Amino acid sequence: MNTLSNVIVRNWRGDCAFWASLLAWTIVLPLLVYTIVTFWLTQWSLQDTPVSRMVQGGLGFLVIGIVAIWQFVGMWRASTAEKNPGRWGATRWFARGVATLIGAAGLLLLIPFPPGMISLYKDATDQDWVGLQGHTVSVDDKTLEIKGYLSWGVLGEVSRALAANPEVETVLLNSPGGHVGVGTRLHDQIKSHSLATYADELCASACTLAFLGGNPRTMRKGAKLGFHAVGGESANSIGAGTDKIRALYQAAEIPDAFIERVFATPTTSAWYPNQNELIGAHVVTDVVR
Repeated sequence: MNTLSNVIVRNWRGDCAFWASLLAWTIVLPLLVYTIVTFWLTQWSLQDTPVSRMVQGGLGFLVIGIVAIWQFVGMWRASTAEKNPGRWGATRWFARGVATLIGAAGLLLLIPFPPGMISLYKDATDQDWVGLQGHTVSVDDKTLEIKGYLSWGVLGEVSRALAANPEVETVLLNSPGGHVGVGTRLHDQIKSHSLATYADELCASACTLAFLGGNPRTMRKGAKLGFHAVGGESANSIGAGTDKIRALYQAAEIPDAFIERVFATPTTSAWYPNQNELIGAHVVTDVVR
């Protein structure tokens, strides 16, 4: 730790060896930090919420900003005539140019940060498109109904409804979908409370994840369940999300052939298996009139 502190302070003061400062701290370290932080921020986890993503983004913003400024100041100072009196002026200005480009690249990576934070805040407060479509959470006798789009606000309402109505046995789902993270969390809530799920009209996209948390899982004859692949903003997030959802399907003992058909369906459309396919794949345990 002391060695690391010494390196940080020495480079900031411009006291590190010229070429070490240029190659290691100005080029290699910033590029490594930018790559790691960018990869980390584009990962997706079932545990992520808009608030946790805001925290992650804030930390990434802070790390990239600090490294960009630290490497720029350190290289600028290390390339002064005072620190390296015998070095050619062209070499010193070349190093400053490299430091400036690396620092500018780091700061450019921060440009999407403010809009991203605004978008996440809207998600968290149901001011995004999904939230503005509206939803209702209600309890009738032993049935809790979730109707409308699955925005992040649904989770709190469901938690409060289950706490206030411990006699609930079934969750009725009528939703065209919403945030996949909401669907997976509803799945966990339903499963942890040992509730049944029922669809009597339409349960599609993220709603089907919640549906799979029930036992038994029933649908009305003529109702529809719609499936499609996992969407996302980057290849990393799509890949990580697909792995997570695949594990959820496998835990529900859904056959591989059915899972692959789901992931082969573009996010811009939906696959609506017939009732025999749903029962055969163990997605639905019973169909009622």
